[in-house]
Amino acid sequence: MKGKNVLLLGAGAMGALAARTVSAFDEVASLTVASLNRSDAEKVAVRCPGLARAESVDVTDHDALVGFMRQADLVLNCVGPFFRFGPPILQAAIEAGVDYLDICDDPEPTRIMLDQDAVARDAGVTAIIGMGASPGINNLLGACVHDRLDTTDLLVAGWNIEEKTDDALEFSAAVIHWMEQCSGTILECRDGSLVPGRPLLDLSIDYPGRGRRTIYTVGHPEPVSFHSSWPDVRETHCGMVMPSAWIGGFRKYRDAIDAGKMTLEQAGRDLVAEAAKSDWIDVLLTALSRLTDGPRLPLFFVLGTGRGDGREKTVAASLRATPPDMASMTGVPLALGALLHLRGQTAGAGVMAPERAFDPDAFFELFAPYCTLPRPCPARELVELVEA
Repeated sequence: MKGKNVLLLGAGAMGALAARTVSAFDEVASLTVASLNRSDAEKVAVRCPGLARAESVDVTDHDALVGFMRQADLVLNCVGPFFRFGPPILQAAIEAGVDYLDICDDPEPTRIMLDQDAVARDAGVTAIIGMGASPGINNLLGACVHDRLDTTDLLVAGWNIEEKTDDALEFSAAVIHWMEQCSGTILECRDGSLVPGRPLLDLSIDYPGRGRRTIYTVGHPEPVSFHSSWPDVRETHCGMVMPSAWIGGFRKYRDAIDAGKMTLEQAGRDLVAEAAKSDWIDVLLTALSRLTDGPRLPLFFVLGTGRGDGREKTVAASLRATPPDMASMTGVPLALGALLHLRGQTAGAGVMAPERAFDPDAFFELFAPYCTLPRPCPARELVELVEA
């Protein structure tokens, strides 16, 4: 098979991992790494094992971007924030007639882009939205859960921040985005319809084999894409796992942002400052809350309830091993999604989420060699499925 020309937009940590991974595939003849700052793109391109070059591109110049995209067979978009850049870059890809994948982690642009499904199909374009960690890996774990239920009433995607507390919290665009996810309104599915919800509300789940735990609602794409992919599912949420000792502080920031007393940036800076000066009392309270909050939960997981095998059933899916860092957790799935697409293993034209685009078994077969923590795991054992 003749290799294809791939264009990767964005030269940050996630884009760099995706570039280094995808450029090594035989299916890729050439890779162009493009960023507003050419020198940033050059730093990424020079570290790619395959044929890669760097270019400068302004993604806000629509006509120039469309022309640039027409030189490629596939576009990978790592330019954030996606609430600003996701929909217009997808629009440019559809206009250019080129297939597209991204790592969009915002619910509202996810909804907007999924609504372009018919337009993309008419143009013969395949666009896969949110092919990273969460969303991305979680979406494919959701497919594993959904496949094991005859009817699905509830799907909850979870990500766990209490398992990632050893590293010092630093102020970044990611922290500002986190504050956005925890304030305002969020999109969830209730009674079969996508509706606005409130972040940081208690959400009680009973994880098979582990027990009951309260997690906290957060704005994320999985509830939106689950609803789009499986309209029969009655309820969808995304929940954040953290010690109960932290939730009061997060709700304080939520209320201040919603009241206009703090901007997202101010709340993010304050959160980082508070985390840096936590004293022994805060540490003790956090440790005590972990003892009383309930069972530890996986880093990423999806839990579903419904009926299967003629009875009420709960199914949960998680990973037994993961890549070593968050950049790999996001960039590698994007590259593997590109590989599956280049091999003709996607569901056809249109805009879709990963759970509709890919066979989860095919993805996890490719993903397993990259999962080394806490120890390497054979592909057939990578996904842990538990039922009750």
